[in-house]
Amino acid sequence: MASKKSHISTPVNDNPVFGMHEENTLVQFHDVMSRAEKGALMADGHLGYVMPIGGVAAYRNRVSPVGVGFDIGCGNMAAKLDLKKDDLDLDHTLDFIEQRISFGIGQTNPDAPRDHPLFDDPEWEAYGDKKLIADLKKLGRDQLGTVGSGNHYVDIFEDESGYVWIGVHFGSRGLGHKTASGFINLSLNRPWDVRTVEHEALLDISTPLGDAYYNAMKLAGKYAWAGREWVCRTVTAGIGAEIIDTVHNNHNFAWKEKHGGEEYIVVRKGATPAFPGQRGFVGGSMGDNSVILSGVDSERSRLALYSTVHGAGRVMSRTKAAGKFKGWGPKRKRISAGAISEKMMHDWLKGKRVKLRGGGLDEAPQAYRRLNEVLGYHADTVDILHVLKPLGVVMAGMDEFDPYKD
Repeated sequence: MASKKSHISTPVNDNPVFGMHEENTLVQFHDVMSRAEKGALMADGHLGYVMPIGGVAAYRNRVSPVGVGFDIGCGNMAAKLDLKKDDLDLDHTLDFIEQRISFGIGQTNPDAPRDHPLFDDPEWEAYGDKKLIADLKKLGRDQLGTVGSGNHYVDIFEDESGYVWIGVHFGSRGLGHKTASGFINLSLNRPWDVRTVEHEALLDISTPLGDAYYNAMKLAGKYAWAGREWVCRTVTAGIGAEIIDTVHNNHNFAWKEKHGGEEYIVVRKGATPAFPGQRGFVGGSMGDNSVILSGVDSERSRLALYSTVHGAGRVMSRTKAAGKFKGWGPKRKRISAGAISEKMMHDWLKGKRVKLRGGGLDEAPQAYRRLNEVLGYHADTVDILHVLKPLGVVMAGMDEFDPYKD
């Protein structure tokens, strides 16, 4: 799928930059690299909070909560079914997803397993305060398996052999947001629950605060993982199929890894781990193909810290795409038009024969790069194993708004 492109644009302090980027993204990446030991910027990169989305940064014994981001453990899961496209009732499947899966800000999931083993994990102790732990567990139980809004989705795909795949993209929901906000506040000697500022704070994991954040981050990652698995299993059962293969990865997370013989904490913010032989699911926009890929070993793979893109990457902001809005929820109204109209979005999807449920103009295909072109910049760092053609897409509706870019 990936077309060949020029390889790396001008590096930042010897750290590779894949693809072409706006100046504000490069400035942000340069700022992060002034503190990190090494890093890279993926070809789908764009402006984020403090660290660009698509950024990778390696630190010695330190971790950046704002680098990991507010949606800790955000990631993708793809499940291949024992079902061919010709045997799929697509409308029934999309109806089922809308009825059983919760989309939108602050939603709850009454069907999620409230006795999931995750809620007995000892890493809950990282939060320290018993009341806080109880409050976060309640929030976690309520929201497990909810998808949220923004660019989060449940998609139905067909691969090159005609098999149906389910693809999901979302993270740790309110648990991850409160974890990131709380620890950033603590790093600034502020109370846990005050309004958060997007501030860089490199936490040494050998200190009590750094160790607590790192363990809480791991817990939020497990929570996100469990939610995506619940959605894939629920949808599969609802359409009477079986899962025969899965590909699952976080892309807002930090890992302890060795590179060049040295151990680092590697923060990937909107970047997919792609070690040799490691598979990943990377989604395009709602009207574009997605892929299952595998990392390969090459000099450029090593420069990228064995990382690749997590999606196609935005080419325009949500406001530029959809226009300006006033208010929140049902009272939210557009006060000026954006660059993309509903006709433009639906004409694109009609041309691709993709059925959309929900979705907003800020997520229209025109607001994103083409995944094929983005992957071209990483052509000798990954192999494309499967190309997944979208058949149906379910997202939060037009009135939902995700205030966080990552």
